[in-house]
Amino acid sequence: MKNRFTKYVDKNSVVHLKGKDKREVLEEVIFLAADRSSISIDRIRELTWKREKMMTTGVGFGLALPHIRLEEIPHPVIICGLCENPIIDYGSQDEKPVRVILYIMAPSGNQESYLELLGSVSAKMRDEEIINEIVANFDKPSNVLKVLKRRRKDEPEDEEE
Repeated sequence: MKNRFTKYVDKNSVVHLKGKDKREVLEEVIFLAADRSSISIDRIRELTWKREKMMTTGVGFGLALPHIRLEEIPHPVIICGLCENPIIDYGSQDEKPVRVILYIMAPSGNQESYLELLGSVSAKMRDEEIINEIVANFDKPSNVLKVLKRRRKDEPEDEEE
């Protein structure tokens, strides 16, 4: 898999979210995504809420994976938001509160690359043990980054592009 999400994650990607409900935490993430890109906050907000209205991005185990695509960006922007408050009203598929929000804003050009990116997120993050480890390291963003970047034993080495 060439397009792993971990190559777009750095120490600035792991943030604390102070919101108490779904709207507040997603607005925090939208603000951060606008701050880290040249895209207007209104455009990001519109696309994020449009996606969320289609179907909840709360996938279970305390994880939400909101994702949008835009033509205007050259590479993905990824934010790993750690919720200070469990987000009870997120509407997760398993009805559990959300504690981790992995937000993905990706270029819309290359469908295969986008699917690889989402696949790498799903492979890593749809593991309850990983989410629990991230939550346990809430006060240590550098440890969260290590958890995100840690290669699983069954994961192949990166291919050259």
